[in-house]
Amino acid sequence: MSMKHIVFVTTGMRGGGTERVISVLANYYARCNHKVTILMIAENIVEYELDKRVEVLPVAKTTGGSLIGRIKRIHAMRKFFRKSKDCRIFAMGTVTSMFTVVAALGLKRFVAVSERNDPNRFNLKPITKTIKALRNILYGHADVIVLQTEESRCCFPQKLQKKIVVIPNPLAEELPKPNVTGKREKTVMTAGRLVVQKNIPLLIDAFMEFHKTFPEYHLNIFGKGKMEDAICKLIEERGQHGFIHMRGFTDSLYEELLKGGIYVSSSDSEGISNSLVEALSAGIPTIATDCPIGGSKMCIQNGVNGILISVGDKDKLVEELCHLAKDYAYAKKLSVEAIKVRENFSVERIGQKWLEIMG
Repeated sequence: MSMKHIVFVTTGMRGGGTERVISVLANYYARCNHKVTILMIAENIVEYELDKRVEVLPVAKTTGGSLIGRIKRIHAMRKFFRKSKDCRIFAMGTVTSMFTVVAALGLKRFVAVSERNDPNRFNLKPITKTIKALRNILYGHADVIVLQTEESRCCFPQKLQKKIVVIPNPLAEELPKPNVTGKREKTVMTAGRLVVQKNIPLLIDAFMEFHKTFPEYHLNIFGKGKMEDAICKLIEERGQHGFIHMRGFTDSLYEELLKGGIYVSSSDSEGISNSLVEALSAGIPTIATDCPIGGSKMCIQNGVNGILISVGDKDKLVEELCHLAKDYAYAKKLSVEAIKVRENFSVERIGQKWLEIMG
């Protein structure tokens, strides 16, 4: 395989799902002797461990909506793309993808744009007609549009669907041995960026009900984000600070998953949750909301390798938490089946799919 120059474009490398995917793919390609650059267009923060051969290049800062700032950002990106004549560009996320297409216009560079969440939403809110129209116009200039699920394909007009390729998220290489022994801590856990779409309040309320029957359990919430203060306040208001713990961002999440009791993804909307896939691969019994665009059901076959519930269904979440806590044999059965995602979501398989779209 000939060496390629692969450029990932992102706002930054904070501890989020998109950034996690970039770090896994970048490290994999670097070990495969490709030249890899991560072009950061809004900040200079890296919270994931990267191979020393991966070039990290911040070229712009947060614009704050400034027109001049946006023009400077596009200019800096275009300058890099023009200099890197043989590069293949993977733009990750809607805003990043739109800026990337504009910056690469006329340069004859391969550009793949990638939606990392529900295409019907923009900045965690329902997408407006204006933004949707602008996005679709700009995506028309990309070579490939990468989506995470087949269900999200219908969010785009027919003329763009010809460019769409579905590629799920990869797992990291060399994962530790999964835990299917059933010997786990009495904990419920969740992980991800603390934003509105994750609906952590739903999980907190469900855990409070569950805790009445299973008082030995604690809830661990891993991650950082804009909702962190509001979630902390909610925990205090509920008087649950002794049993619900904010654990912040961790670069050893997998080790936490291996010892955790039950994993929950309570999101209202989601692409494919990295933490959810990692939870399944670790063998932790998992409950997830069956949220729009079908990311959870791409990973979970209900009652076979995990549990799917309707979005916002607190009562069902309580019921399934109780089921897993009291039925050891059922929980272990889910664990044994869950680890099979390791093959379907291996970085070798997913990384190759990204290479194939370059032609």
